[in-house]
Amino acid sequence: MNTAANTFQQRRQGNPLTDREVTTISAICNRLSRMLGLTDREGIQQDFAIVQAHCPLDLDALAAAPDKTFVEELMTILDATDRTTGSLRGSFRSRYTIDSVPGGLI
Repeated sequence: MNTAANTFQQRRQGNPLTDREVTTISAICNRLSRMLGLTDREGIQQDFAIVQAHCPLDLDALAAAPDKTFVEELMTILDATDRTTGSLRGSFRSRYTIDSVPGGLI
């Protein structure tokens, strides 16, 4: 089974994030902590769970983004998520949005 199919299957089983996504988000949180001093790891992970549920991102590409782009994207994500409702505000769009997944699984 390919990666897209695995991701789709894990999400269908009610897991908000795949194991790989959790690992990548942890690395993103570490980078945010080093760069900006942000320490709300649980909240940031919740923000990513919301984004991944509604508008999946290529987290590996985001994690590898240049500093300026990385910070801009993270601020966009933090501003767009509503932790109370678990939804995205407005018309969220990221340059790292996965527009199409091979096999059309998502």
